[in-house]
Amino acid sequence: MDSPPSQQTWGRSSSSSTLSTATHLNRTTSSPSSSSSPSFSKDSIQSLSSILNNPLSSTTVYPPEFSPISSSIKATSEVTRSDFISYLTTVSDPFHRFDDIRKHATKEISGNDVDGSGAGQALVACLREVPSLYFKEDFRLEEGATFRAACPFSTFNENAVLQEKLSQYLDVVELHLVKEISLRSSSFFEAQGQLQDLNGKIVEGCARIRQLKDTVRLIDSDLVESARQIQQLNGTRTNLLALQQKLRLILYVNQALSALKLLVTSADCAGALDVTDDLQHLLDGDELTGLHCFRHLRDHVTGFIESINSAFSAFLDF
Repeated sequence: MDSPPSQQTWGRSSSSSTLSTATHLNRTTSSPSSSSSPSFSKDSIQSLSSILNNPLSSTTVYPPEFSPISSSIKATSEVTRSDFISYLTTVSDPFHRFDDIRKHATKEISGNDVDGSGAGQALVACLREVPSLYFKEDFRLEEGATFRAACPFSTFNENAVLQEKLSQYLDVVELHLVKEISLRSSSFFEAQGQLQDLNGKIVEGCARIRQLKDTVRLIDSDLVESARQIQQLNGTRTNLLALQQKLRLILYVNQALSALKLLVTSADCAGALDVTDDLQHLLDGDELTGLHCFRHLRDHVTGFIESINSAFSAFLDF
């Protein structure tokens, strides 16, 4: 295969048909109505050269010299920021999301997120990227006001865009949740280990408490139970003695009333007065307090005293 010819032989080996084609292309690209500069003409020549010259062919074509283009560029009006407002409005949200993701990725690569001080920043970024409407505690999409605020569009294209945004919001929330979990994973596993240690201590404590209960049960059955029984029996004995004393008192009063009737009937005034004195002494004391069967005892004693007084009066009159 022949070596490619140099630029000096391009004009010599060009054919007339190829030159006419190059001239036609040159006129098309450099019409008077175009506003290209001389530098653009050189670029066009180089581009045409790369198209016209086949590297596998032994002959190449060098384009003819172009006549200089008369500069007829009109001065345009000054470009201001307001000309780009619509474009900036369209790309601002995606750019902010891209910038946040890039910053987070840079932090993850550099290892800055290993430090625990960065915990919570992902959630803050999530709240910044996703509208706060979706994070309200009373968020209910079935409510009319909430649905209109979350889905304000009505056309099919707008709803499709909204669905895409909602899926992006879900991805953002999922990404930041995973990041927060990874940030807190060390503390979580540390807390899990402490919880396992605490669980072991609780099991050990329960076993110790069970042993102490068994010990207390043995001590209670060997020492405390006998002492308790002695105390209960002593209290029962005291109560029985008090009951016996009350029963003896009741028996004495009943016998005194029966004897008093016989003494009054037999006109034994001296013996009747001794019995009434004893009964009067019991009534003045508290031995008979609470005994409902003797609630009328004072009236009976008063009646017997009147009977004795009548007997004394009859004896003195005799």
